[in-house]
Amino acid sequence: MSANSSMALLIERMNTLSDILTDSNLSNTIDLPQIVVIGSQSSGKSSVLENIVGRDFLPRGIGIVTRRPLILQLIYRKGKDHAIFNHKDKVFFDFEEVKSEILNETNRSIKNKYDVSEKPITLKLYSENVMTLTLIDLPGLVKVPTNDQPKNIVSKIEEISKTYINNKNAIIIAVSAATSDITSSDSLQLAKTVDRNYERTIGILTKVDLMDKETDVIDILAGKLVSLKMGFIPVVNRGQKEIKSGKLISEALKDEEKFFATHPAYKQNSTYCGTAYLRTKLTTILHDHIRKTIPELIDRTNQMIIKTTTELDEIGQFNLAPKETVLKVINDVCKKMQMSVYGQSGLYGQNETALSLDSLHLNTNNELKGGARLSYTLYTSFPSFMNNITPLSHSDETIRTLMLNAAGSSGSLFFSQSAFEMLSKQSVNLFRPHCLKLVNVIFSEIVRMMYNNVNSRFPKLNDRVASSLVDLFKNNSEKTVSLVQAILELNVECISTKHPDFVKIEELGIYDSSDKKQKISHKTEKSNPIAFDKIPNILRVQNDLTDSEQSEITLIKSLVLSYFDITRKIILDQIPKAILTNLIKKSLNGMQEHLFLTIYESEDVEKLCEEGDDVKEAREKLRITLSAMRKAYDLMCSL
Repeated sequence: MSANSSMALLIERMNTLSDILTDSNLSNTIDLPQIVVIGSQSSGKSSVLENIVGRDFLPRGIGIVTRRPLILQLIYRKGKDHAIFNHKDKVFFDFEEVKSEILNETNRSIKNKYDVSEKPITLKLYSENVMTLTLIDLPGLVKVPTNDQPKNIVSKIEEISKTYINNKNAIIIAVSAATSDITSSDSLQLAKTVDRNYERTIGILTKVDLMDKETDVIDILAGKLVSLKMGFIPVVNRGQKEIKSGKLISEALKDEEKFFATHPAYKQNSTYCGTAYLRTKLTTILHDHIRKTIPELIDRTNQMIIKTTTELDEIGQFNLAPKETVLKVINDVCKKMQMSVYGQSGLYGQNETALSLDSLHLNTNNELKGGARLSYTLYTSFPSFMNNITPLSHSDETIRTLMLNAAGSSGSLFFSQSAFEMLSKQSVNLFRPHCLKLVNVIFSEIVRMMYNNVNSRFPKLNDRVASSLVDLFKNNSEKTVSLVQAILELNVECISTKHPDFVKIEELGIYDSSDKKQKISHKTEKSNPIAFDKIPNILRVQNDLTDSEQSEITLIKSLVLSYFDITRKIILDQIPKAILTNLIKKSLNGMQEHLFLTIYESEDVEKLCEEGDDVKEAREKLRITLSAMRKAYDLMCSL
């Protein structure tokens, strides 16, 4: 096979691949190598394309004529020139009819004749006068909308253009008029937004023959004004006057060749100018580009096949008997919940579940998921919050009053045990609302995880499974609340100072047993005696703290803080364990049995297994996608 035949075959197969994806609405899923033509309305873009084809086939007129992307597949074939549209089962031999069909098909999808659409038209053109090549012609760029055009026409055309040129495998042909300032070219400016260093952009310079005398584009071709890796190619097209007079493209191509061969500025390198060179270069570039991207395309297509197959398996490719369906759904949701909570290594128990290939992915946004969220809440967030809780917000005067009230009528010479216990209970009770809130937070999280994992194709069964599991989780949550309350109650009602970490009084060096507690009756002042006719309704200690009172208050605060810290450590150890065991593990371990009893044995199993219309549509779409991807994969492997 000759080099040219090999190039043509490769490009033809890429066209077939493009058709497969376009027909299945999958053209945006894989970035195929392609050549995209952009340029302003007045740049001569249509004339460049017609020169490449060698035929008049594009509609002409005032304003935007190309209003939908045109995927132009040029295919070398001996015999009579003809064209075929993908949307129409007809062979066109008359190219005036091709023009009309482009206009008609455009108008079928766009009601406003001044508007544009992103929906492409695919045209295959067979001729022995073309080199096998594929080009995508886009609507001409405009800067200001006319009175009849939509106000957003400028941005709309740019967005359509970017849809194609954003493809990193697209070669961009930026058409610019040589008679205008190249540095302000609309097409080059748009290309730069996606190809910053102009590595995949080719510049086409039109209207070279219309430049002022003694001016040329040599500096542009040399890259002195704008540097393109693939360079610029100058061409000469027919003018409006020549088109109206009926000048043939074949004649125009001969005149173009003569122009460059005789022009003083270009004749030395005339072989690198004109449409003939442009055809050859584009074909070579596209061929090489396809070859370069084939391994990446095969890998991408294979990934799509795996992903689509997995999604199809999850939706369910085959219909099972109702009981089998329910059993499968129960097993699936239990397995997914085990996977979500226990993760990849079953850190919390022996419920490890084998991972499927699609679950092995890198979490690039650093977001914790599944069981990691539970673990972080229990062992990081909860301790962090609890460690910021401080006891003894009372003033020293309040504590003194508490001590005196605890001593009662007998008073107390030494350390007040009952005051210590009362303050300790109050302090430990500060933990209660937060421990109970933790149970609720974990309950909400496993319910959320469950809803993420219950994605059955049967809506009624889906709702019943979710409802049943919420009941199970709620029941276990209530039992966990009772257990948490019991743990807290133990540490509130039984204030024990026998813990090995409890501070020793003698180590504090605060309390002096020789000090006597000051009594209220001792504080009457001689200079201002008070008559004890009766005791006031509200009686408060008015004098300042004595040294002995201050010492005892300091001692009690130290002891309460010691007990508070010990209890906090116990709670931080036992509460997460209680939640993990009674709420999380019991729920997961009991899911299968609970669902079996509440759903599998129910009388309305058949009703529950009625499939939703959205699931049927999704399955059909996935089957079409899988079929297209397999065809594409086989085709690419043969390249």
